[in-house]
Amino acid sequence: MTRTKQALIDELVPAMLAHLASLGVDGRKLAADPAAVIVTIDGIVLDWVEPAALGSGCSVAALYSGGETPPRIAVLRDTSEGRRNFSLIHEFGHHLCPSVTAVAAALWELPDGEEGPFEEDLVDAFAAAVLLPTDIVSRIFADGVTAASVIRLWQSTTASREACCVAAAHRLPAPGYVMLVEPNSRSQFAARHGDVLPIARGSVQSATRLQSAVRGGTARGVDRPTFRSGVAGPQMYLDAQGTDGYTIAVWVTDSPDWPSLTAPLATGPVGHDGHCADCGEDFTSWKRPCGTCGEPLCPQCGACECAAGGQRPIANRLCTSCFLSLPLTAFLGDSTTCNQH
Repeated sequence: MTRTKQALIDELVPAMLAHLASLGVDGRKLAADPAAVIVTIDGIVLDWVEPAALGSGCSVAALYSGGETPPRIAVLRDTSEGRRNFSLIHEFGHHLCPSVTAVAAALWELPDGEEGPFEEDLVDAFAAAVLLPTDIVSRIFADGVTAASVIRLWQSTTASREACCVAAAHRLPAPGYVMLVEPNSRSQFAARHGDVLPIARGSVQSATRLQSAVRGGTARGVDRPTFRSGVAGPQMYLDAQGTDGYTIAVWVTDSPDWPSLTAPLATGPVGHDGHCADCGEDFTSWKRPCGTCGEPLCPQCGACECAAGGQRPIANRLCTSCFLSLPLTAFLGDSTTCNQH
């Protein structure tokens, strides 16, 4: 496929919006009251649930179950109206994907393992397109994407912070992220642009430069976003600003839309270096360190500071669709995708 994934998303979102129109759905009504509109399509049922029903790995406040009859969307009862609306339209986008010929064809053509993350990016973009008028987005980002401009977009509309992050990421000048960071430095949501890897909800953002923004100030410079495993990603230009207890962090690999010194960046991630006494070898681990002693696990035998090699039963598996490490009970047999996909 010669088109970039971003260019493909740019083509597919209008196709999804056109399909909505063919169903007789008014996009303005969908944006104003997603719950009322969605239940009129294909018999979709909304289930209002508590946080435990969705799990901590969900990046949005809802979950689509398309394999059931009728199809269902579980949505958090206790969340802000803006986040709830974005989440509902995001999951409704999953429902629409098989019915839009261009989308179904594009997902079929993607390499194995890439269709899940791509569909997540696509329905994020679809939800943002429904919720945010193009003229407002264009005006706010006329001078580029910065943390301050993302905050202005959120303050100028009724859309959620997540929707604003998606709209901003779409306009980044280079690969990167627009991230919503919680007061505890964990990523609540990360919209991506280009070929960067996804950053899961709950990933602790330990970048030193980011911390002044997390404390309610601003931050600019060069640092690294952090993946769920604790591995630091490639160096990127960072612009961040705290507001109302949350932080908007804009990361780009090149050509930031704010004044910065041009410098060569280290493009590779940084793993956890350690030494295994059992194997007698130095190593670099790309997995989360031990939760008890904080030391990296030997990739050969699984040893760390508090447990010898070979004593750790395999309790988790990486889902190749949502890229989360989940308990074995979340999988059917030897499947590499969890029961939610």
